[in-house]
Amino acid sequence: MSRRQSEYDLWCSCAAPKKEAAPKKEAAAKKEKDAAAKKEAAPKKDAAPKKESGKKEDKKKDKDGSKDKDEAKEPTPEEIEKAKKDKLKKVIKEGGKRGVEIEGAADMGGLQFFCTSVDMPEGDLELTVKCVEAMNAKSDPSEEERKGGSGHIGKMVFSVGVEHLAVVAYVPTEKTKELSCEEWLAHVLGTQGGKVETKGKELCTGTVKTNADKGVFPLKIREPMILEANNYLRKKGLFPEDNDDDDDECVFGDDDFPA
Repeated sequence: MSRRQSEYDLWCSCAAPKKEAAPKKEAAAKKEKDAAAKKEAAPKKDAAPKKESGKKEDKKKDKDGSKDKDEAKEPTPEEIEKAKKDKLKKVIKEGGKRGVEIEGAADMGGLQFFCTSVDMPEGDLELTVKCVEAMNAKSDPSEEERKGGSGHIGKMVFSVGVEHLAVVAYVPTEKTKELSCEEWLAHVLGTQGGKVETKGKELCTGTVKTNADKGVFPLKIREPMILEANNYLRKKGLFPEDNDDDDDECVFGDDDFPA
């Protein structure tokens, strides 16, 4: 073979197109097309449901992670103690004012005993006792506003609560021979199925529990019990006979005789 023939053969082999390049390129393009088709055909996964509770919790929390200010917070021991002191202050104030009223009405009508109701204790037996003690406290002449002063007058005091009616009976030492504090209270409570809670020569306490099945409600039974307390005193000659002019003087307190 001549030199020129060899050079010609070499040139032909270099210039000829590569037959495999095109098929390989087409195969790669087909593979990409198939992959794209499979991706489109595959079902889309549902988005995970958002937790609503988490959002609500987040709304209830501020930057520090504490609950929203609008949400009620449990009172601290200090707040509870303050609320008790404020309540007691109001109870004593009502008792002191009522004591002055009782003293004036008793002196005017010559009464030895008095029956009334109070609001602030709201059926709390212990607070009702505090209220009675404020009624009986000696008046301080130096005070601008008189308080108490009815310690020489026997009394039965009623306070309406949700769960029960609180009743406190008080008989001064000088009148215990004429009237038994315990017997007086037990009789009045017995008219409504009540119970004597504490006994004493001068002071006794009792309650009448609310009983919806029997129609026993503190606000409903308060009036008839006050009247019964007065009637018990009348039988012993310790209270004026009933007449049309005496009713308002016998009982003091809001809604003692509701229309």
